[in-house]
Amino acid sequence: MMSHVPIRSPLSLSAIHHRPRTLSLLRGAVSVSILILLVSRTSLDDLVARAKAGAFVPLTAALLLVLLTAVLVSLRWRTLARWFGLALPMTLTVRAVFLGMFGGQLLPSTVGTDLVRGWVAARHTGSMRRAAASVIADRLVALFAACLLLAFTYPSLGQTPAFLAGFLAAAAVLASAVVLLGFLFFNRKGALLRPAPILAAVLVAVAIHAIHVIAAAVTATAYGVDASLKIWLSIIPVSLIACAVPVSINGWGVREAVIVGLAAGHGISEADALVVSLTLGVLNVVASLPGAYLMISNEK
Repeated sequence: MMSHVPIRSPLSLSAIHHRPRTLSLLRGAVSVSILILLVSRTSLDDLVARAKAGAFVPLTAALLLVLLTAVLVSLRWRTLARWFGLALPMTLTVRAVFLGMFGGQLLPSTVGTDLVRGWVAARHTGSMRRAAASVIADRLVALFAACLLLAFTYPSLGQTPAFLAGFLAAAAVLASAVVLLGFLFFNRKGALLRPAPILAAVLVAVAIHAIHVIAAAVTATAYGVDASLKIWLSIIPVSLIACAVPVSINGWGVREAVIVGLAAGHGISEADALVVSLTLGVLNVVASLPGAYLMISNEK
């Protein structure tokens, strides 16, 4: 039976329990420290000049792609929520994802987004446990899909030896699959006899990551950087996996370090890789602004 309890009061971030302030400050320090280190290795004036020279049309296209991934994340999460027995309307999941995107801008990596989504789902369904399980499952499916995509692209991992890259990719797929299946079994082992929704969610997750790759390639085009999909296929999945680790604020710094480091193996300069990575971060911030509007509307 799917449970449904209507929301009786507006959503407010103040209602969500944040992590201790000390941990947030430490994660902020990690983000700032990495960014300062990367910027110090290039010319700030050069970075600013490159950013100003970005072509408007490709950047707009990249922003639209990022917005599209938000809608697809809503679809993926809704599919998994139904598997957990929760009835979440598509309009609600879209609103929750955008609220989460905005709320997560000042919180550790993906944690902020998941807290907001879980809160909305729990308020709507009346089941905190299943709401939390659906959000965690959604995050694990996304991680597994990123590892799966990485397994298909590991031969192009720059200067990494093929055997090592292949081993790491296979290990990542196996580990993420074991964690995902273990979590699903622990929460709803009987429902594993209905694997279709899980497989559908994985396919949507792979599509989302592929769109992130395309968005990165389009962003690179805006700055005249090598936009080969083969290159960005070997970079973006790794950066997505790294950003899932809650050691920074919304992935800032970690994303840049991974992209700059892997791009160097493909002959892309630090300045070029850094401007592309920073732009991807800014596009994510801009894409989260509908969440700010929804938050203000709910507070009125």
